[in-house]
Amino acid sequence: MSPFSRCFSRALLISTALLTGGCASSRGAGQTAAASGVDAAYPVGLSSLTVEDAARHRSLKTVVWYPAAPGTRMETQPASPIFAPFLAAKDAPVSDARGRWPVVLLSHGSGGTAINMSWLGAHLAAHGFLVVSVNHPGNTYGNDSPEGYARGYERPRDFTAVLDHLLKDAKWGPRMDPERIGAAGHSMGGYTALALVGARMNLAWIAEGCTAPETRDHVGCEGLRDVDYSRIDMTVARASYQDPRVKAAFAMAPGMAGSYEPRDLADIQKPVELVLAKGDELMPHALMGMKLAGQLPAARTVVLDDAGHFSFLPECKPLGFEVAPPLCRDEVPGTRAATHARTQAEAVAFFRRTLDVQ
Repeated sequence: MSPFSRCFSRALLISTALLTGGCASSRGAGQTAAASGVDAAYPVGLSSLTVEDAARHRSLKTVVWYPAAPGTRMETQPASPIFAPFLAAKDAPVSDARGRWPVVLLSHGSGGTAINMSWLGAHLAAHGFLVVSVNHPGNTYGNDSPEGYARGYERPRDFTAVLDHLLKDAKWGPRMDPERIGAAGHSMGGYTALALVGARMNLAWIAEGCTAPETRDHVGCEGLRDVDYSRIDMTVARASYQDPRVKAAFAMAPGMAGSYEPRDLADIQKPVELVLAKGDELMPHALMGMKLAGQLPAARTVVLDDAGHFSFLPECKPLGFEVAPPLCRDEVPGTRAATHARTQAEAVAFFRRTLDVQ
């Protein structure tokens, strides 16, 4: 049995209802920066905008978490009906503690949304980063399809378009440090972060596995077996979408981990950290995550023994365990908060080091 046959059925993310959440405030007692952790230096601001990429006909709904002005009172913000909320102040003034803030581009997993990454985005903002996340058309909740997944190489291009826009924007451009930009993401968002520093998408791996007679019936190929891959230019899919402004990549349970050939990773010369879940139920750890780690020997690799693939989503409300148990599963039940705490600490340390943030 080939590696594809052993693991492909668990290698692709699923789209699940009730992932979506809004940016509207849920009224409650205001809270200050201390609520974001004992070492948080800043209250967290939250804003949203839409960037139109006319060249690719993509409307990019964007969320920004950022360090807010001292004394800003944060309120509970929803992540989704099934996920725990987070604290932030809607459209609060940006802190003037720095003229320009280091930037992290933060990418959600397949079928998810930008706001699902609030547990990390808000934490990074509380520690001095301006964090930008985007809903990836064709591969986000409410706008998701097998062909959208297959065209995952559009994801890094989304961030390049958003970054182009924000750096020229009268509000955000003067507050962003163009010399200190990193990328992070979960699952297909992890692929996206790696693509921004040079990884190339091996779509032929999916196309071959999901159309071959011996593997096309695997559960992971549902929908993907019917994609008309002749409509996708494989040269375009495997092109480099590296953005030279991105200086480092932090990838959590990264998607496509088992698909890369050496040439797909040869361009990565920037610092990388991989945070892998030993209990990853979608991408078997030894066959996929550790394979990628072996292909990137210069990367720092952290293995979380208690985590599963979806441990990098927000903590679940009781409704989540009832209606979407796969998204609430951790390798060891009850450890998601600890997984988040370790990952948050790793991300802050990684970006402070690689972006030279004092």
